[in-house]
Amino acid sequence: MDVLSEAGPAADRRRIPATALILLLLAALWCIVWFLHARGYWEDDAYIHLEFARSVAEGHGFAFNGTVVYGDTSPLWVWLLVGFHHLIPGWLTAGKTLVALAAVLSLAGAFFFARSLTLDLPRSRSFTFAAAMVLLFATNPYFGYWAYSGMEPLAAAGLVCWACVAIAPAQLSTRRFLLSAFLAGIAPLLRPEMGFFTVLLGLVLLDRLVKKPAPITRRVAELIAGLLLIAAPGIAWGLYALHTFGRILPNTDAAKRAGPGESVMVRLFDVYGLGFPLVLIGVALLIVWLVIRYSRGKGSVAGPRLIPLLHAGGWIIFLWTAISCIFYIANHTYVQTRYIFVSAPILTIALLALALKLSPRLYRAGLIFGLLFGIAISLDATWPLIHNKVGIDRGYAALAAFFDTLPPNAPVAHYSIGEAAFLSRHPLVDTGGITRPGIIPYMWDPTDARRLAWIHSQGARYIVIDHQPEPGATLVWYRQIPTSGWFLNRHRYAERDTLEVWKLP
Repeated sequence: MDVLSEAGPAADRRRIPATALILLLLAALWCIVWFLHARGYWEDDAYIHLEFARSVAEGHGFAFNGTVVYGDTSPLWVWLLVGFHHLIPGWLTAGKTLVALAAVLSLAGAFFFARSLTLDLPRSRSFTFAAAMVLLFATNPYFGYWAYSGMEPLAAAGLVCWACVAIAPAQLSTRRFLLSAFLAGIAPLLRPEMGFFTVLLGLVLLDRLVKKPAPITRRVAELIAGLLLIAAPGIAWGLYALHTFGRILPNTDAAKRAGPGESVMVRLFDVYGLGFPLVLIGVALLIVWLVIRYSRGKGSVAGPRLIPLLHAGGWIIFLWTAISCIFYIANHTYVQTRYIFVSAPILTIALLALALKLSPRLYRAGLIFGLLFGIAISLDATWPLIHNKVGIDRGYAALAAFFDTLPPNAPVAHYSIGEAAFLSRHPLVDTGGITRPGIIPYMWDPTDARRLAWIHSQGARYIVIDHQPEPGATLVWYRQIPTSGWFLNRHRYAERDTLEVWKLP
């Protein structure tokens, strides 16, 4: 059954349950409040997107701080920023408009994805479930942080939702098939890890096409068109990257690795636990449920009875999440909250859809827990963090203004390069490895010695660091800024960090 069309009287199809309307209204109000709270906040990595977008708009290609370099993992987001800037003057205004639109489309995608998983239930229950999932999505602690940050994870989550909605029917029309292939093709250009999602979605589309009751000539034509839509964007960008940057993978693949002694597995549990405990609890309960059924001698029917409860789009999320986690561990990636924000909200919806069908009481308990947890952590941790981020942005704007007073032939070594590069255009030496990967082998050294030697070799005359880097260095600029980071102790957000600029001897 199509998500957008159901049997029944026309008047009944138009009627949305009052409970669902109330939940959607609450979600909308919540989003508006957070948008206003975050209006002065733009993530430093999002400034990196803006710097690349401005360079593209000015005809310089994918360049950062005047140098063509593979330092952006989301070329599609860069192009979207360029497009919005053509329509809206002011880069930050255009960016805020883009993220607001992405939030609307993503939450709409979450609604229709939740609907597609519950079309076998009474219409009022399905609508209410979908509206509850939108509210649960919006009140998640990571939503308030990333939705209006200028970054792409929410848009990527929305793309996943719409792709899973598109493949929901057992038989796909040509339009749905090609739409799914198109979304699969552009996904890796929004987040590189979404390449795994593209492969899984492609396998589902191939299965749908093989089973489609249509003439062989039509299926062959759809296969060719689908392959072009899936493969062309990635191949085209890969060839461009190889020709322009000399490599297919971005510098961030190596720059965002975890420390030598840090456990990626522990990091994953920490990140999921802070933002998506329902995923950890839900997966654990699902495993326990399967083990119990097998232990009772019902293993032969456990799979067939469970699998039909979700369509292929719902199960893809489970497999994709597992593959991504395995990749993060194998690649020793320092998993950031925005990485899992692409898939975890959608996995939460799939888990709660299973709970609704297997145990409505468990579903209600999970929903109440998720809402209370999300609202509490959002208000206790995310709200003051966003407030601090606004102050941090102001501090870095002052830092960028100071850079403009320095001689243009005196580069500054700096880790958080985004805002400084976008606002000042003063030459920078990136000590985070995103645009200058030469620093990567020394990033985890316990002392500054090798890092400083490399920094000097790059011609840096100043460095932004919170201590005297070497004898003879002199402090030339200083400012206190709010602390950053996630804290469950609200009082810690009152702490202060320092921005210091030292002139190297």
